[in-house]
Amino acid sequence: MQTGKDAEFEVEPRWKEEVVYWEGAEGFVFDAGWGVDPPVLYIPFPEEWDAVTAPWMHGRRDEIVERLRRHSRHRIEAGPYSGPGRRATR
Repeated sequence: MQTGKDAEFEVEPRWKEEVVYWEGAEGFVFDAGWGVDPPVLYIPFPEEWDAVTAPWMHGRRDEIVERLRRHSRHRIEAGPYSGPGRRATR
């Protein structure tokens, strides 16, 4: 687990097509592609970030994307995202 400025966070690769970003017990599932080198991690476009992410992620795209970039070992690529159902809890 990494320690961030305001919260602890974790970047967890799960299965071959998902990466989960965690802050405490709250998580968000990002799509990933593993058939390329380096693997790719898909994130929502800036203009749709707040509409498709969990409320605790709103207004924090740059911070979270930088954490994903540093800790996922994936190439980050923005693209369209479908809405709800990506939240995770532990």
